[in-house]
Amino acid sequence: MRSVQAAVAALAVAGLAFAAAFPAATHTGHAARPAPHPSGVALIGGVPIQQARCAQWNAGGVAERDAVVAALASSVGGFSTGGGRGTTLIRPEAYALFNRACASPIARGFLLYELYIRAAGFRSFGAAAT
Repeated sequence: MRSVQAAVAALAVAGLAFAAAFPAATHTGHAARPAPHPSGVALIGGVPIQQARCAQWNAGGVAERDAVVAALASSVGGFSTGGGRGTTLIRPEAYALFNRACASPIARGFLLYELYIRAAGFRSFGAAAT
């Protein structure tokens, strides 16, 4: 009888440990409060650009999209540790990239910054930034 009680107690402890370690698995249906973001971080759909995906781009408004494009250009085009500057996309190029790449439902999970840095890396440094 003690072994059964010990087994039940061990399972209860394991269940509590699991619930503490993986709260999403024990979600009760209540909406989670979004984590606070530092001021000055560009958000699109309530998500910071470091985590923003095509799903947020597709649902975002013009002001959010403009903020994301400007933040990416500022971050990617900033000074590098090697002393140079990164190449960036001008606003129409960035919009065309995201509109094209995010058009397919398969792309919902693509990270915007990943798309941006790869496209900017293939842009000629000497291209006119008009």
